[in-house]
Amino acid sequence: MAEKDYSEKKLEEFNDVFADIVNVLLFNGERRVKEEELETGMARTSYRVEGKHEEQERDVIKYWQDGQFRIAAYAFENQTGEDEHFPVRGIAYDGANYRDQIRIRDDIRRSNVKRKMGGMATLPLPDFYPVVTLVLYFGDRRWQGSAHLKDHLKIPAGLEACVPDYTVQVFDIAYLSDELVGKFHSDFRIVAEYFVGNRKVKEGLIRQIRFSDIEMKHFSEVMDLLHAVTNSQVFTEIKIVASAEGSVKSMWKTYFDHLLDQGIAEGRAEGKAEGRAEGEARGEARGKEETSLNDIRNVMEGFKVTAQQAMDVLKIPPAEREKYLARL
Repeated sequence: MAEKDYSEKKLEEFNDVFADIVNVLLFNGERRVKEEELETGMARTSYRVEGKHEEQERDVIKYWQDGQFRIAAYAFENQTGEDEHFPVRGIAYDGANYRDQIRIRDDIRRSNVKRKMGGMATLPLPDFYPVVTLVLYFGDRRWQGSAHLKDHLKIPAGLEACVPDYTVQVFDIAYLSDELVGKFHSDFRIVAEYFVGNRKVKEGLIRQIRFSDIEMKHFSEVMDLLHAVTNSQVFTEIKIVASAEGSVKSMWKTYFDHLLDQGIAEGRAEGKAEGRAEGEARGEARGKEETSLNDIRNVMEGFKVTAQQAMDVLKIPPAEREKYLARL
């Protein structure tokens, strides 16, 4: 589980990707946050409850700085499934970051007392800055729960007006508009295009996912994130080819499109019976052996690899390889 969590967030830890996500989702693509203005924050915070020491950990948090001063903190929380009561958890995350701002100001106050007694100039107290949490939801259906804290509380009659609300920012990646997806400049555009495209394929709106013709800066991390949130081996297989051939940054789309066209990608991505059945039905219609033989030829031709390397990628059982080698 720890490895999966790390794979989900390591792409977002790159400043260029982090800034791009914030700019598109919060500022409609305006380049407000620059990668050089970001400082990585402490994802893990601790607290005491009923005398016990507890810890909580965000996925990714970064401070937006104007010179030496922090003007905001942005945090991402990745969700592959819906957390029914996320606003309750979210306010705890944000509260810890506000509590840390109080601690820093208190430390400076104490330091200023000593500095003043020693005849030294005092330090300015930093302003409180906002903490903004973005929930990046990678589910294939819209987030159903309320993003408002008050909707998750059982409030006694008469107290409704006295209880402040708190709202989390949930972004259904699969339901982003094509216009908004087109405003991503970083590798996250490939991630968004996959989830939007995969949803459209399932809804019958398009036949195949199409990706932008860009050269990824963080190819391995993109594949790791997609593998982690979909459990699809397709992205692991693409990385295998990438290690054998140096041209995959421009060729990976060809291989992925081929797998999707065979119905394999969709079945593996979800691990659902209907997805697997669709992929298997297509294979049965053409004959399992003929389909596998065509797959081997396509991988060999598309990536200029040997027959054995192609069968490694396609996970052809060793006992079946001789019959395919005889026909190639």
